[in-house]
Amino acid sequence: GTGVIFFAVVNAVKLPPYFALGQFSTANLMTSAMLIPLAPLATVAGAWLVKRVDQTLFYRITYAALIPVGLKLIWDGLTG
Repeated sequence: GTGVIFFAVVNAVKLPPYFALGQFSTANLMTSAMLIPLAPLATVAGAWLVKRVDQTLFYRITYAALIPVGLKLIWDGLTG
């Protein structure tokens, strides 16, 4: 129960900045509404993959993917 309350408070604290940044536009909310039906399917697919992918391989792929993503974010921060 404490974890649920903690994450509810953390998510509630995020709402004012999201409103200030314009994240709750009609287009954004419509996109979210259209993607909601895919959430259960993605959850089931994720659970299926977790049971079948070797943990060591998963971490190697994840770390390998984080390197270019991190470099891109650093590049964007330095040039933007």
